[in-house]
Amino acid sequence: MTEDIWAGVRKRVLRLADHPGAGKIFGARGHGFRLGPVMEEEELRALEADLGVGLPVRYRSFLLCVGGGGAGPDYGLMTPVVGEGGWQWRGIGIAFPAQPTTAEFAGRPFVAEALQSELDSLGTREPKEDAFAADNAFRRAYTAWDARYEELSDAQEAGAVFLSEQGCGYASLLVMTGPHRGAIWEDLRPADRGIEPSGHDFADWYRRWLERTERQLDVIPPAQEHPDCS
Repeated sequence: MTEDIWAGVRKRVLRLADHPGAGKIFGARGHGFRLGPVMEEEELRALEADLGVGLPVRYRSFLLCVGGGGAGPDYGLMTPVVGEGGWQWRGIGIAFPAQPTTAEFAGRPFVAEALQSELDSLGTREPKEDAFAADNAFRRAYTAWDARYEELSDAQEAGAVFLSEQGCGYASLLVMTGPHRGAIWEDLRPADRGIEPSGHDFADWYRRWLERTERQLDVIPPAQEHPDCS
């Protein structure tokens, strides 16, 4: 069963909070190795109704078996919560949250790759001041070019959730739609690298973080655990 990949994970995460070296782990000041409560099946169905598509399977089972958000890679995981405007992911219980994402926005088509190609092409056509006879003409051309660049850059976020803040403006996104659904992509736009695949799905990304953290703290994980949920 899919839930088996999360067997014992909640207990393993929570026990790290009491380890004497826990505060030295990158991002621990943001989440404190705390996890929010697990979510109910009815909540997930309501979230998926707002999203317009089913949640990625391994992320869905995480929400049911491990927690809605909190401790995780970098500064911790955003949490799905419902408000007056519908479902959105917010930084509940973490000190350095990524930007919130609405379910409606996350349910749109994820076309970051195609948009990056368009951005690359647009980048080669950036207006140069010496190509214009008048300053006003250059400013108008540059303003239009810059607005289009920002529009395309912002559109790359659609179809994904800002799941974890890495620091310095970088973030990890969970893709919700399309052929890359369930994969973690990295927002590297502060380094002018766009939004790029990490090469990991959600479960691999999260478990790698947990295993790496246990190694750093010399914590030996249990040899065998039963699933935390059925």
